[in-house]
Amino acid sequence: MSTVARPPSATLPAHAGGGFGRLVGTELLKLRTVRLWWGLLLTGVLLAFLQSGLLAGTAGLALGQGGAPTPPPTDPAVLRTIYTGGLSYGYVVTLSLGVLGMAGEYRHQTITPTLLAVPRRARLVAAKLVAYLLAGLGYGVVFVVAGAVLGGIVLVARSYPAGLGAEGVVRSMLLAMLACAIWTAFGLGLGTLIRNQIVALLVGIAFAVLAGPLLGLALQAAKAGAVAQYLPNQASAALVQGTNGGFEQTLLPWWGGALVLLAYGVVFAALGTVLTTRRDVT
Repeated sequence: MSTVARPPSATLPAHAGGGFGRLVGTELLKLRTVRLWWGLLLTGVLLAFLQSGLLAGTAGLALGQGGAPTPPPTDPAVLRTIYTGGLSYGYVVTLSLGVLGMAGEYRHQTITPTLLAVPRRARLVAAKLVAYLLAGLGYGVVFVVAGAVLGGIVLVARSYPAGLGAEGVVRSMLLAMLACAIWTAFGLGLGTLIRNQIVALLVGIAFAVLAGPLLGLALQAAKAGAVAQYLPNQASAALVQGTNGGFEQTLLPWWGGALVLLAYGVVFAALGTVLTTRRDVT
């Protein structure tokens, strides 16, 4: 009795040929089924507590002997900084999430069956991008809200008004949530460019935390602030329009920062799409 070999597609999950929404749902399901997502979420929340709580607790105080007091927490710029403390390190967390979302596929050798299930690579990358943007936005909401709640509690405990109605505070909070989402696109593009997960993480975090801010300060010192304001870190800072930590900075208006950061996200998303559609993954 002869047997007929089934084509590879016959062994694929039933959802493989589903609609785009189902592909996005599959990517979100893959993310939820690993412990990574809550570990990163918890890390971001703790960092948001630290940043917003520390800023709210020290605003208006003289830090150091003989030093002038910092601006009080009645200053709108200080309030914007406090209430968007979740972005200060949250963007690094969502960047890492994006890197792991793509580079992790290569590390664990799941990229081949994934592409077999969805042969149209551009469609797969688009689904992954949408899924991780949604995840990054969710993370951003949690980080910003967590930091804002603790920051507000600390301000009220210090007998200051909560100040949520101050100029630009709510707008900055919403844009900070959006910025966290866009940084996941950076991570996806970087994870596609550098397939080694550990190297991609180190490069991404090093740029986000060290190289990017230091490059911006160097350009400011070289009187090239007009160039520095278009860097990703400076664009994120422009969204918040908070205090500058004592450094002279040239920043775009908030809407300019939003457009620049969005443009970076589009570029990195396009990079991820092109590399995935043209690269041999076996």
